[in-house]
Amino acid sequence: MIKKILGFKDRNSFINFSLEKIETAMYEMGFNRDFVEEIITPLEKRVSKYGENEFQEWFNELNYRLPGEFKDELFATKIYENHKLLIEEEVINLEKETKLPWKIQAKDLKDINEKARKVQLVIRHRLSDIALDMLN
Repeated sequence: MIKKILGFKDRNSFINFSLEKIETAMYEMGFNRDFVEEIITPLEKRVSKYGENEFQEWFNELNYRLPGEFKDELFATKIYENHKLLIEEEVINLEKETKLPWKIQAKDLKDINEKARKVQLVIRHRLSDIALDMLN
């Protein structure tokens, strides 16, 4: 019974994890509309497929893991090609924030091209940052 009560309390803290709030947070991070749309669209599909509650739990558990929607190398490379300057700027920002070269940060994202790895690193890190900020 205690676990169910705690689970209910935890679920209430996920209420902030809406697509609208994630989108707003991305704009606040300085991302442009086209980039935000490319990231939000796969997340919208996840909500449609699994429902809002499952999405909220999933988003809470990202914890610096890459969402499956962005693991496709061709998709990630396309995002890079569409937003090269933004991705490169974010990679530099992540290196400054973490004091680690991007290749070390993306060590677990190997076996794909460099462009896709950079996109995946940025998406993984920034979506996780948003989740953590929304919990506070």
